[in-house]
Amino acid sequence: MRGASWSPTYGVYEKPLALTEGGLLLLSLMEGRTLEEVQEEVFKRHGVLVPRKELEDLAKALEEAGLLLTEEVEARLREEEERLRRERPMRLAGLSYPEGEREARAFLEAFRASHPGEGEEARVLLMPHLEPSRVPEVYGAALAVLEKTPPPERIYLVGVAHRPLKEKAAALPVPFQTPFGPALPDLPALQALDALLPFGLFNTPLAFREEHSLELPLLFLKGRFPEAKVLPLLVGRRSLELGEALKVAMRDFPGLLVLAVDLSHVGPRFGDPPLTRPLAEEARRRDLGFLQRLAEGEPEAALAFLGANPTRIDGVEVVASLLPLLRGRKGKVLAHRLDLEAPTLSAVGAGTLAL
Repeated sequence: MRGASWSPTYGVYEKPLALTEGGLLLLSLMEGRTLEEVQEEVFKRHGVLVPRKELEDLAKALEEAGLLLTEEVEARLREEEERLRRERPMRLAGLSYPEGEREARAFLEAFRASHPGEGEEARVLLMPHLEPSRVPEVYGAALAVLEKTPPPERIYLVGVAHRPLKEKAAALPVPFQTPFGPALPDLPALQALDALLPFGLFNTPLAFREEHSLELPLLFLKGRFPEAKVLPLLVGRRSLELGEALKVAMRDFPGLLVLAVDLSHVGPRFGDPPLTRPLAEEARRRDLGFLQRLAEGEPEAALAFLGANPTRIDGVEVVASLLPLLRGRKGKVLAHRLDLEAPTLSAVGAGTLAL
């Protein structure tokens, strides 16, 4: 084996891999080393000669999990990437929402009914990407906003990247399948946006393979605006370049801007003690303070209010990237919920904001 290297599997390999403490040590030493060099390094540090077969078995297990970048793993990842260059299939149909069009239409109607209020016309919409069944009234509020908003020619859908991107942001210029038919990409607008950026926009197709922060909001957007084309974008790290480029591109290619983001993440799943009333109150205070400052057209103040972001609002990188488009744009907070995940005693916040 040549010097080992690692690659994110982007959900292509689903086989879990459990490692002992000793296995983790060996794994940490394998980056860039041959098995012989790993043996030498372990002996030098700990005076123990690890059997060659043990190292070979570990390397095989890593390869089967897709974590060791062998020729076979590279070929499999390339094959999956080629499929994604043609279309992005539905991954969560039958799990998070119905697969059939009629059932999906009833699904959206029920979610709209869960929010009793009226919506506001929006140029910019902030909505969740959390599992819809956990925050139905928040998605219902987003649908109320879409009811009041004239059908746009295109939708700039900006989600949170939950898988590593090669650049700060990425796009996938292919049809995204939905129960209402394919959401078609706006290729001229995407190409114009790509030309304005200092990095290639179409840089990590595999990051879109399992990304729920685009798939779940897109169900609601496509159901309301069946003719609109879509620019599916992911943000991994804050990129003011993206916001500036979008501001320029949207002059020639106007459309609805949608921020698909969730809010606070608190509890044991995220490194906290079990949820308590004080922790929940702090999460709500952070969420609503953040949303209200955005509604006042002050995105910098919204970010400053969060400080070090102790409740882990995952919309921070998206908002920080889109400052040029959010600054001075006022609106209204229409819904918020901190949803309890009972099995883990954790909670996630979600909100709807129309600007």
